Amino acid sequence: MGKSKNRGKNAADEDSSKAISAHSNGNSNGSVVLRSATAAAVEKTSQDGAPPRSSLKRDVVPKPVKKHVKKKPAIGLSWAIGAICAVILAVGGYFIYLRVQERRVVTPFAGALIPFDRSYKNELLWGTYRPGVYFGVRSRTPDSVEMGMMWFSYNAHQLFLRHLCDQNDKLRYGWQQHDGRSFGYQEIIDDAVNISTTFVKRHNDQTNDWISRIAIGATASASNSKKNDTPKPTTGLFLYFRLEDKGQFQPVLLGGELVGVEGSTPSLGDFKIHIRQSDPVKTTFLSAVLPKVSLLRETILSGVLPQNPGAGLKLVGHTTQTPNLIVLELAVQPGFSLDVVYEPMRQETTRSNGLGSWKTPPLDTLIHAKKQAFRDKFQKVFQLIERGYSDEQNEFAQRVFSNLIGGLGYFYGESLVVSQWSSTPSKYWTTGLFTAVPSRSFFPRGFLWDEGFHQLLISRWDVGLTREVMTSWFNLMNADGWIPREQILGDEARSRVPDEFIIQNSEYANPPSFFLTIESMLDSLDPDRPDEVDKTLKFFEFAYPRLQAWYNWFNATQTGSLTGSYHWRGRNITTERELNPKTLTSGLDDYPRASHPGPEERHVDLYCWMAYGAGVLARVAEEIGENPLPYRTAELYMKQQERLDQLHWSDKHGFYADFGRHTDAVRLERQQAPRQLKPGQPAPQMPKVRVVDRDPKPGFVNALGYVSLFPLMLRLLDPSAATLGQTLDHLRNPNLLWTDYGVRSLARNSALFAAHNTEHDAPYWRGAVWINMNFLILKALKFYGEQPGPFQEKSQRIGQELRDNLVQNMYRQYQKTGYVWEQYVDGEGRGSHPFTGWSSLVVLIMSDF
Repeated sequence: MGKSKNRGKNAADEDSSKAISAHSNGNSNGSVVLRSATAAAVEKTSQDGAPPRSSLKRDVVPKPVKKHVKKKPAIGLSWAIGAICAVILAVGGYFIYLRVQERRVVTPFAGALIPFDRSYKNELLWGTYRPGVYFGVRSRTPDSVEMGMMWFSYNAHQLFLRHLCDQNDKLRYGWQQHDGRSFGYQEIIDDAVNISTTFVKRHNDQTNDWISRIAIGATASASNSKKNDTPKPTTGLFLYFRLEDKGQFQPVLLGGELVGVEGSTPSLGDFKIHIRQSDPVKTTFLSAVLPKVSLLRETILSGVLPQNPGAGLKLVGHTTQTPNLIVLELAVQPGFSLDVVYEPMRQETTRSNGLGSWKTPPLDTLIHAKKQAFRDKFQKVFQLIERGYSDEQNEFAQRVFSNLIGGLGYFYGESLVVSQWSSTPSKYWTTGLFTAVPSRSFFPRGFLWDEGFHQLLISRWDVGLTREVMTSWFNLMNADGWIPREQILGDEARSRVPDEFIIQNSEYANPPSFFLTIESMLDSLDPDRPDEVDKTLKFFEFAYPRLQAWYNWFNATQTGSLTGSYHWRGRNITTERELNPKTLTSGLDDYPRASHPGPEERHVDLYCWMAYGAGVLARVAEEIGENPLPYRTAELYMKQQERLDQLHWSDKHGFYADFGRHTDAVRLERQQAPRQLKPGQPAPQMPKVRVVDRDPKPGFVNALGYVSLFPLMLRLLDPSAATLGQTLDHLRNPNLLWTDYGVRSLARNSALFAAHNTEHDAPYWRGAVWINMNFLILKALKFYGEQPGPFQEKSQRIGQELRDNLVQNMYRQYQKTGYVWEQYVDGEGRGSHPFTGWSSLVVLIMSDF
């Protein structure tokens, strides 16, 4: 890495030198002009010392002429004026420079955009691309027509209007099957009601039609109830259509009831939407103006007619002639279904494509065929039955996978960004993002380092989808090679995020986990599928300049004070509330780092990411005919055992560790309330603050856990290295990291194991089992289990045991709770749920990668 790193540093220094030189030259030229002007002024003053001859008074009697003494120029004053002007120019130049740098942060990368694959434009135009709602459909355009649904129970004593996925609703829901392109089937269990939603496309070269079916049924427990006199539950349903931006649409009425919508948008052209009921029921509708999508619930409820208690929510009809929101209201019981048919109009004739005449039998046949096609492909790709898993476990894996790929979403808007060059947030350019999400209920938006893990699974199923997603992400790169780590695009996404997380900082990184996806794509190049190989290599040819810029950005901004070291930026050096200041940029949030952040820190996980990334870039370069030598040299340099151990191996602790100013003697203590209180004034609740009982000293951080395992996880260690054996021993030790449910994030004997970081900030990466890290551990154990050496057999044995523990516990928890969880503590699911982002990697674990 030495040469590559120094080259990156020198390049950055050279750029800085050029900027400074240009700045100095600008001032120098200005000074020359000022000096010339001043000299001219002085010269003119010298010449004007005597009055002109024409002004002399001529007397009859000549008077003695006084000798005029030539005045010396005011040299001190001239130099002062010149200096002031030079300072003004310098300050002005500096502010221009700041402005240029500030604009650079929100300027797109100068290279050509990575093109989206045209062959997928139609096929992937529409989808269930609204993962944050229980069911929603939209197009990958900024002026989409969005469809969604809300519902409530007539039998409940209070109005609980379901719409946004919310884990506090305590519903069991999720995609049973989803292929990511043309089909998805979901079930939502709400008390005694089972709501199923189906999305299906009958795509061909001429049209982009789709059909959604919403069916209301009774749960198995309600259907089997012995109380035959119990009335069927009634569900109030709102089906809505919204224009996202430009365009127009109108309700289509028949006998005063809403039977469809028709309109047009610039990107979609003319369209019609047909609504078909299985058994006609009385409906009402609303056409209204929605100020912004976060006010959808309020806007619908404001259009409700006054009704007697128990009569439901009936809508008022037209409230405007130019609506951007149209809502259908129905009160339905089990056995009812509703089909929504979208058809684009033929541009040359604006005639219907005939989809409005679709009947139930053809749709049933199509849905059945799509379900079977999904099952067949899933078995072919993952081969779980052949690997000994039961039908129930195979179905579990299908659902976990479907919830990941069914969580693909399209978001449009701009990020808010701050940098060292600006004191106020600036708007990133307006753009779209096509991405999967970690959790539909809690994180329904794009996260950079999560997405690299998501695409490991999706690329195994459909590498074309992965190319689309990566194209979308890498086209977000700015002129410096930075990509915002959290994407909060659009009003709907922003309304669900606390203010402190909305603004992104252009100095802050996130782990470059897309290198994992890229390596997997390279490993999966199949000569029997030459078309896909060609498309993937073409993608890498376009993406390569951006991959280089991304890697160079890390080298320019995240290097440590010691040559060859790396250091995550973004830790709070002034906080008094945190036990150990978080490192959100690392993705491991509250994992213990040096107790006192500073520039001397060295972070072993970032070092490993950079070494690993260099190797992946070298492979890409080899595949597309570029020069791999700089990256291969960097990889080999950083993987030198002596180099890695010098920076990060602690002989004292016996594991790889961060370095910095650290002490374990920290604790949270509540501040004392003021002693003098007014009579009757209650004592205020004072916050807890950090107390340091022993001064920090420079040294390795005593925190064995995931960070210590990164040289193993990213396969940097030599198969015969003694440190590999020690790392495996720590990993398998139940008193440290090993559990019957997976590998812990932090050792039991760590000073901060299971410790709150603030009084309200529960432990996150301080002992819980995380599936993405266990995936990397398992992949590394598989690698070392295939390499001849003293630890080959041990790697195989630990890997088999770990895989069984993970799969059995996740399946057991799914059966118990109905969810896949963000993390697992003592075997129990914890955190957000359902969390079918990187926790869905259990499917790849079951398939043995």
